[in-house]
Amino acid sequence: MEKKMMYALVAVVIIVVVVAVAGAYVLMNSGGSGGGGVTYTVANATSLQYNAEVSYKGATPVLFNWTAKNVGATDMVLRIDLLGGASGNYTYIMDHGTQTAWLSNNGTWTNVSSDFTNQWNTWMGTGKPRTTDLDALATNWSGTGDYTYTNSATGTTIRFYNIAINPTLADSLFQPNT
Repeated sequence: MEKKMMYALVAVVIIVVVVAVAGAYVLMNSGGSGGGGVTYTVANATSLQYNAEVSYKGATPVLFNWTAKNVGATDMVLRIDLLGGASGNYTYIMDHGTQTAWLSNNGTWTNVSSDFTNQWNTWMGTGKPRTTDLDALATNWSGTGDYTYTNSATGTTIRFYNIAINPTLADSLFQPNT
């Protein structure tokens, strides 16, 4: 790539970033109607945390704890804890920005970064259950209490509870305990 073209591309990226940051600043400080500030929802949250009870066609539910920071950004980090009881407990930690992934099986951590794309797409790919669940939560949850829905495509019933929009999340939550 020619230097002039590269400089032009860098300049465009910088302008886009500056405009995005300025726009975000204005939106967050505009106060909206009544001066109360921006109302955050699942759809525009920058961090999100919830528990889910997932039952496939009436089977014994599996419990999930889902935590994400920088939601929707290229540096999104995700932690999913599967509380499988007798089947074992699993934790997935994925950092989209660094393309790293870790898996814990009953407390033993394994670096699975070499398979990052597959790991990420399994949980956050278009049309995947977690993405579909988030879309349903963003579209249908009232903003308070629990929310239950059935995914007709999979026959899975999900009850979301302990939903927290924009909680303060420690960076250490997204690090394996190795």
